[in-house]
Amino acid sequence: MDLLKIEIIISNTFLQGLIERLEKSGVHGYTAIEIFRGKGFKRGEHLSEGLLPITRNSLVFSIGSREIVDKVIENIQAYLDERGGLIIVTKIEYASGLS
Repeated sequence: MDLLKIEIIISNTFLQGLIERLEKSGVHGYTAIEIFRGKGFKRGEHLSEGLLPITRNSLVFSIGSREIVDKVIENIQAYLDERGGLIIVTKIEYASGLS
Protein backbone atom coordinates (compact mmCIF):
# COMPACT_ATOMS: atom_id res chain seq x y z
CA MET A 1 0.00 0.00 0.00
CA ASP A 2 1.29 3.45 -0.91
CA LEU A 3 1.51 5.75 2.07
CA LEU A 4 1.42 9.53 1.80
CA LYS A 5 2.20 12.24 4.31
CA ILE A 6 -0.07 15.27 4.30
CA GLU A 7 1.13 18.46 5.96
CA ILE A 8 -1.08 21.47 6.55
CA ILE A 9 -0.12 24.87 7.92
CA ILE A 10 -3.04 26.87 9.30
CA SER A 11 -3.75 29.64 11.79
CA ASN A 12 -4.53 28.36 15.27
CA THR A 13 -7.81 30.27 15.01
CA PHE A 14 -9.00 27.67 12.47
CA LEU A 15 -7.17 24.61 13.84
CA GLN A 16 -10.19 22.97 15.49
CA GLY A 17 -12.26 23.28 12.31
CA LEU A 18 -9.42 21.68 10.35
CA ILE A 19 -9.13 18.79 12.81
CA GLU A 20 -12.88 18.15 12.58
CA ARG A 21 -12.62 17.98 8.78
CA LEU A 22 -9.62 15.64 8.99
CA GLU A 23 -11.52 13.25 11.24
CA LYS A 24 -14.61 13.35 8.98
CA SER A 25 -12.29 12.43 6.09
CA GLY A 26 -11.18 9.24 7.86
CA VAL A 27 -7.93 10.43 9.46
CA HIS A 28 -7.38 8.41 12.64
CA GLY A 29 -4.21 10.06 13.87
CA TYR A 30 -2.43 13.35 13.42
CA THR A 31 0.20 15.54 15.03
CA ALA A 32 -0.14 19.29 15.49
CA ILE A 33 2.90 21.41 16.25
CA GLU A 34 2.71 25.11 17.03
CA ILE A 35 4.98 27.20 14.82
CA PHE A 36 6.95 29.91 16.58
CA ARG A 37 9.06 31.11 13.68
CA GLY A 38 9.11 30.79 9.92
CA LYS A 39 9.94 32.52 6.68
CA GLY A 40 7.86 32.33 3.52
CA PHE A 41 7.84 33.68 0.00
CA LYS A 42 4.73 35.82 0.43
CA ARG A 43 5.17 37.36 3.87
CA GLY A 44 8.83 37.00 4.68
CA GLU A 45 9.97 36.16 8.19
CA HIS A 46 7.26 35.58 10.77
CA LEU A 47 7.89 35.52 14.51
CA SER A 48 5.02 34.45 16.74
CA GLU A 49 5.49 36.95 19.50
CA GLY A 50 1.80 37.51 20.15
CA LEU A 51 0.50 36.93 23.63
CA LEU A 52 -2.45 34.88 22.42
CA PRO A 53 -1.98 31.42 20.90
CA ILE A 54 -4.58 32.28 18.24
CA THR A 55 -2.07 34.69 16.67
CA ARG A 56 0.16 31.72 15.82
CA ASN A 57 0.11 29.02 13.15
CA SER A 58 0.30 25.25 13.50
CA LEU A 59 1.69 22.49 11.33
CA VAL A 60 -0.64 19.50 11.28
CA PHE A 61 0.51 16.28 9.67
CA SER A 62 -0.76 12.78 9.18
CA ILE A 63 0.10 9.65 7.23
CA GLY A 64 -2.48 7.76 5.23
CA SER A 65 -3.40 5.91 2.07
CA ARG A 66 -3.94 7.70 -1.24
CA GLU A 67 -7.69 7.27 -0.76
CA ILE A 68 -7.69 8.99 2.65
CA VAL A 69 -5.38 11.80 1.53
CA ASP A 70 -7.53 12.46 -1.55
CA LYS A 71 -10.60 12.65 0.71
CA VAL A 72 -8.80 15.06 3.04
CA ILE A 73 -7.85 17.37 0.18
CA GLU A 74 -11.40 17.28 -1.16
CA ASN A 75 -12.83 18.13 2.27
CA ILE A 76 -10.40 20.86 3.33
CA GLN A 77 -9.35 22.70 0.17
CA ALA A 78 -12.27 25.17 0.22
CA TYR A 79 -11.83 25.63 3.99
CA LEU A 80 -8.17 26.58 3.50
CA ASP A 81 -8.90 28.76 0.46
CA GLU A 82 -11.27 30.84 2.60
CA ARG A 83 -9.13 30.99 5.74
CA GLY A 84 -5.60 30.74 4.39
CA GLY A 85 -3.36 27.76 4.66
CA LEU A 86 -0.94 25.48 2.88
CA ILE A 87 -1.15 21.79 1.98
CA ILE A 88 1.83 19.62 1.05
CA VAL A 89 1.57 15.92 0.16
CA THR A 90 4.64 13.70 -0.15
CA LYS A 91 5.09 10.00 -0.86
CA ILE A 92 6.61 8.00 1.97
CA GLU A 93 9.40 5.67 0.93
CA TYR A 94 9.81 4.05 4.33
CA ALA A 95 7.96 4.19 7.66
CA SER A 96 8.34 2.22 10.87
CA GLY A 97 6.28 2.11 14.04
CA LEU A 98 3.01 3.29 12.51
CA SER A 99 0.83 0.63 14.05
